[in-house]
Amino acid sequence: MAKQVTSFALPQLRLGAAACAAAGLLVASCVTLRPDERVRADPLAARIQAVLARRGLGPDALSVIENILQHEAQAAPLGSPPLVRELLARPPDAADAATLFYRAVPGALRRLVGEASQEEPGRSGVPVAIRELLDVYLGELAEAQALLRSTPRGSRIDAQAMIRELGSQLPSRGALSDIAAGTDQAALGRAVSMFLNATGRFTRALRASAEHIRFPEKAVRFDSAVGVVSIGTRGDDVHGPDAAVIVDPGGNDVYQRSPATGGSISVIVDLGGDDQYRGSDVVVHGLSAIIDFAGNDRYAMAGPGLGAAIAGAAVIVDFAGDDSYEAELFGQGAAAFGLGAIVDLRGDDTYALRAGGQGLGFAGGVGLLWDRGGNDTYTARGLSDIFDRGGGVSAAQGAAFGFRTMLGGGIGILRDESGNDVYQAEMFAQGMGFYYGIGLLWDGAGEDRYRAVRYAQGNGVHEAVGVLRDESGGDHYELTVGVGQGMGLDLALGLLWDGAGDDSYRAQSHAQGNATANGLGILSDSGGADHWHMSSDPRSWGRAEWLRGLPSVGLLLYDPAQAAFARDAKALLPPGRSAELGGPLGDSPIAHEPAGKPHCSTAAAGEPAAKDDALPLAEALRSIVPGFTGGSVDPRVYADVQQRLTTELRASISVLPPDDFNVTYSLGEALRCALAAASAEAAAEMWTEMEHVLAREPATAFAGTITGALRERPAGTAQMLRILRVLDEHPRCSVRATALSLRSALTADDAPRATIAPHAQAALRSPCWRMQAAALTALGGLGAPPDAGAALPSFLRPSRAD
Repeated sequence: MAKQVTSFALPQLRLGAAACAAAGLLVASCVTLRPDERVRADPLAARIQAVLARRGLGPDALSVIENILQHEAQAAPLGSPPLVRELLARPPDAADAATLFYRAVPGALRRLVGEASQEEPGRSGVPVAIRELLDVYLGELAEAQALLRSTPRGSRIDAQAMIRELGSQLPSRGALSDIAAGTDQAALGRAVSMFLNATGRFTRALRASAEHIRFPEKAVRFDSAVGVVSIGTRGDDVHGPDAAVIVDPGGNDVYQRSPATGGSISVIVDLGGDDQYRGSDVVVHGLSAIIDFAGNDRYAMAGPGLGAAIAGAAVIVDFAGDDSYEAELFGQGAAAFGLGAIVDLRGDDTYALRAGGQGLGFAGGVGLLWDRGGNDTYTARGLSDIFDRGGGVSAAQGAAFGFRTMLGGGIGILRDESGNDVYQAEMFAQGMGFYYGIGLLWDGAGEDRYRAVRYAQGNGVHEAVGVLRDESGGDHYELTVGVGQGMGLDLALGLLWDGAGDDSYRAQSHAQGNATANGLGILSDSGGADHWHMSSDPRSWGRAEWLRGLPSVGLLLYDPAQAAFARDAKALLPPGRSAELGGPLGDSPIAHEPAGKPHCSTAAAGEPAAKDDALPLAEALRSIVPGFTGGSVDPRVYADVQQRLTTELRASISVLPPDDFNVTYSLGEALRCALAAASAEAAAEMWTEMEHVLAREPATAFAGTITGALRERPAGTAQMLRILRVLDEHPRCSVRATALSLRSALTADDAPRATIAPHAQAALRSPCWRMQAAALTALGGLGAPPDAGAALPSFLRPSRAD
């Protein structure tokens, strides 16, 4: 599970000024807390620590993720919210959705919503011309626009290329990397704040004056500093996409939308009527807002859009009515390097999306869907999954995505405050964070239904945080496959917190308080007559296997007085102390995930390698990734990769990007397969090439790839010792720990025992727990006791030996 691939108390949490400045548009996550903010996660933290103590573990078991990341000698990737690392260091705090929401959502937007939610705003009886209010707003918009247009560094953002891309897929790594490198993120954040504040003041002024605003008798258009301004009538108007600002006093109107690009402004303020919004209103380096005061409205985008922005801001605030929202890809509260938000204050609403939205954050972005009332339905379908995991990639409903290992994720939030709601998605959804992203689905009161396939419902994947919090109501959670419902995968935190009600949970595997690859999975249900349904797969209910010599932690916290458990539809009576131990499987013996074997394809056997039409190696490696997870590959491309790695390894590695996970992962698997299949003569040449790579660049990013291949088929003792002397000095603890394991394995080849023990005893003094775990294994193999003075975490002390 560690190599899953996809194409894809908070007052103590303080950031320095430098860290906040680096956060760019995610600077909202750096704000200090409200003076009256209380830490709601403390009871959960106490409950977790009590369970860990009964398992013989200390609180440090919750710090495994942070310890591993801290000693990998690499900074958090560009575009990631600083809050990710804070929550990974203090996992129980992730249950405090209120503080997370407060820190992530810009204050200007929260103020606008707070004022808009007041039933009786302060009224002014003084008549005022709409032009008088508009002129003030237009001046403020011009200032925000000027700042926005100053943000590109060098070449302009290619908005049209981005929009074409969004016609068939979600934003790509390459496109977002270009924007990250070519944009002043701090200035972009200030421009967004200016725009939100100005729009909030204009909305407040309109509500205060209400029926006393004087509109022209006929439609009016005029030029302004930000473009054409159009004032509509109280009749049924049709507005085209050419105006920068439209204010319409009423009627059932039709608005044709088009993308806001090149620093443009696009604002609609509609004061009443059942309106229709059509077209595509995605923002790529622009500022957009729709403020709709009343009516049963339909927002139907033929392309991307509806509160969706890249390098800018797009906000929709709908005050009232039973509304419907429809979009294709990247919409309904989605953002990268900016803010994309939909806020609906009341009404029974429907949200339908193909994929990529309903609260989706990419690098540097905050994507928000905030519905304050009504019985609502959220549906996200999915893009085709090249790994064929049982569903489509929804990327929706409180989700955040980064690109390993180049760009971190953003913050994606779906907040629904009340009502009996329905959430339907496929994969990567419903409180899911992927690679340095934070995904939050926060539901208040109501009896709700959650349904997805996998990677959903409180799931963190690869150094990320995924949270689903439901405050109350009799709720139903279903995963047709699994990997969710409080599940942490590979150095990630997945948390599902349910406050009250008679709830039902269904999944197949890797769910309901489970973790893999040093993740942390927590499902906490605070009470009610709850039903827990699983298949016969044991990976659930508080069980988590160790990896890298360190624990993964799974916790299922529940009320034993009213809980009912079933496996394969057959009732199961859990052991008596299950609740105290964090689940029916909470006292499972320590087990380690088996070492992964490469999935070497046989499709290329006897196949000629591609020659004249050979792909660049990085592209070829990306294309064969599915082959290492059970999928299919082009056998000619696979054969070409294998041949290059076997006959020209050093030259092959020299042309590869060091920060592209899919390339590095595929290289590691392909190299293991190539070395395992090589003849004795070819293997000797490959070992020599590896030694040359390390000699030329001892701190190479591909050291882990090399150690993986050497674990599969080590060189002779003398050569291995030369290689290991280089690896011992690598800045990444994971490489040094693997080198120690490889050194220990050499004892079978008569390597002097005296050279092993000193390395292991020295490693025990490392602050890196992974290094300490490798040292204990090495000493155990030698039959040598560890230094009694070594400071070990609770889970590595002799009393925890297995």
